[in-house]
Amino acid sequence: MYMIKRILLFMAVTGLLFLGVSCAQEQEKQCREITDAISNQDFDKVTNLCDKLYKKLPDCSVKTLGDLTLSYITLAFVGATTGNQTATEQSMRRAVDCYDAAMKKDPVEAGALWEKMSAESGSLGQPINPSNIVETFRQTLGEFDAQQAAMNAKSAGADVAPADSFVR
Repeated sequence: MYMIKRILLFMAVTGLLFLGVSCAQEQEKQCREITDAISNQDFDKVTNLCDKLYKKLPDCSVKTLGDLTLSYITLAFVGATTGNQTATEQSMRRAVDCYDAAMKKDPVEAGALWEKMSAESGSLGQPINPSNIVETFRQTLGEFDAQQAAMNAKSAGADVAPADSFVR
C-alpha cells in the first residue's frame, strides 16, 4: 500500500511538472509571436496576443509577465503616439498589473529580470527601465483616476437640484 501511494505521488508530481513545462512552452511561443508582431508593427495583433495571455495572468511565469509588461508598455506608447487615450490607459493599467503580478510571484527573480531588460535595452541604444516606466504609469493613472472621480462627483452634483429650489 505504501509503495502504491509513493508511485501515485510520483506520477502526480511528474504530471504537474509536465503540465508546468508544457504551459511554460506555450507561453514562450505566445511571447515569440508577440515579439514578431511588434517587429512587424502589427499592433492590433500584439494587442490580441497580449490580451489572451493577460487572461491567464495568475498562471504566467515571471518571464512571461516581464514580456507582457514590456509589450503593454510598447502598446501604451503606441496609443499615446496615435492619440488613442483609451488604448493608452488600458495598456498602462495592464502593464502595471503584469509588473505587480511578477513582483508578487517572485520579487527577486522579477527584480533581476527588470535589471536584465534595462541593461539589454541600453545596449541597443534605447534604455528602457520597466520599473521606472511602471511607476510613472502608476502615478499618471492615479492622477487620471482622481480627475475622473472629481468629474463624476461634479456631474453627480449637477444632477441634484438644491433643496431650496423645489416648488412647494
